[in-house]
Amino acid sequence: MCSRACPSRPLVCILLQVQLLGMEHNPDIMLLAARALTFMADVLPSSCSAIVRHGAVPAFCARLLTIEYIDLAEQSLQALEKLSHEHPQALLQNGGLMAVLSYLDFFPTGVQRTAVATAATMCTALGPSHVSAVKDALPVLCNLLQYQDAKVVDNACLALLHIAEAYSK
Repeated sequence: MCSRACPSRPLVCILLQVQLLGMEHNPDIMLLAARALTFMADVLPSSCSAIVRHGAVPAFCARLLTIEYIDLAEQSLQALEKLSHEHPQALLQNGGLMAVLSYLDFFPTGVQRTAVATAATMCTALGPSHVSAVKDALPVLCNLLQYQDAKVVDNACLALLHIAEAYSK
């Protein structure tokens, strides 16, 4: 979509995609924008900072907290997973921890694994300002310890370990 419109201007493309991600009257456009941003983050990691800076994280989190379109929610989760490696603080500040852990039961096992792994990655950047996010996420993470999928349990344990490390200091 962006390659024809702005091949040498990824920033313009990011701004456009973030705006399109908010077009709630057109779910197909939102899904395509989410895919474009996810692919951009994957193929051009240097674009992640601009994606975060220009407001994509709150938009992705909103798509996970009010699931109207499951494909869009899954794509938003994939985007947050890509962004979590370099920008866990931004995800935490925008409610990303609960966004990825909410509505896990709606997703297939592979997507659940991605969600909990993303939560664990975010937990590596926890600080004093994230206490309320952790307080909300703890019951969900503790319940995941009894989950049937071993990878979900492993990532829940990892998230809890990061939480314990962050607040034991």
